[in-house]
Amino acid sequence: MTEYRLSWSHGEAVVLSTAAVLADCRFDLPAGAFHPFARAPWMGTVDDPNIIGHLRELGGDFVCVPFGAGPAEPIGPRAWADLMTEPPPVPIHGPAGDAEWSIVEQTESSITLGLDYPENHLVRRLERTVSGHEGSPVLESELTIYPRRSGSISVGLHPILRLPEAPGRLELKADFEFGLVHPRLVGDGESQEFAGLDSVPSSDSSVDLSHLPLEMANFSVQLCGMTGPLRAIFLDQAMGIELDWDRAILPSLQIWYTDCGIDGAPWHGQYRGVGVEPIASAFDLNTAVSTQPNPINRRGVPTAVALNAGVPVHIRHRVSAFSVKD
Repeated sequence: MTEYRLSWSHGEAVVLSTAAVLADCRFDLPAGAFHPFARAPWMGTVDDPNIIGHLRELGGDFVCVPFGAGPAEPIGPRAWADLMTEPPPVPIHGPAGDAEWSIVEQTESSITLGLDYPENHLVRRLERTVSGHEGSPVLESELTIYPRRSGSISVGLHPILRLPEAPGRLELKADFEFGLVHPRLVGDGESQEFAGLDSVPSSDSSVDLSHLPLEMANFSVQLCGMTGPLRAIFLDQAMGIELDWDRAILPSLQIWYTDCGIDGAPWHGQYRGVGVEPIASAFDLNTAVSTQPNPINRRGVPTAVALNAGVPVHIRHRVSAFSVKD
């Protein structure tokens, strides 16, 4: 694993060759240094090759092509469970989230890494550029997908924000067409849909996802048809970020929340973070679910990216840090 360090007028960042993970990022704001991204406490200490690359080095942002992690068995309401006929992808989230990427180009404030996919894969190659925006507290990223042949595939970006210690002190703001609770958390016939982050159905009653941390260990939803960027405000610091991206390509946002809720290696009940993940996917299910008719794309929200042989697809996203004014 190789570390690549970036610096620009308003911050510093570290990008790793492993899964092209953004391992760390500091934004320099008038009020001080701001670290919005999560960082696993085990980073740099795990060398077990059986643990996927992006989990060995679980930092603040990486890319997933395809976007998907399973599950192994059908779960949730019948409309979802009936679609889960394929085994989980290996590796989860595709080669992008596991392999060692190679350097293409580097400057003081920018790094471009590339990864060739297996010869039988729909995708021929990925390139990922991460760069600080001179003159502002902004980190920009661009993923370029080079298709080998035409077809469709789920795609996702995977920023993860840190969680404050005190309940409710991270505020999330997002506008979307409709939201759905992850099928693994919903029984057949139970309520799955919601219209706002402040009232999300759960097995007990409802969850306020607009203010984190929650009084639960794990939760996950998809905000379908995002109509603007995500804003996340760390209330105790009066600092926040705006996450903006190519919503015409990745129309939804998955929120994956865990607060010391995952056991086993390398987690061991230690990890705290909230993934705010722009996606063209049906949750983090197998890409085979995302590329066929499903309860999300039947409502007009694409759950996969259409690739044309030889035509690159460019997907941009940016994280802009800001101070909250009184």
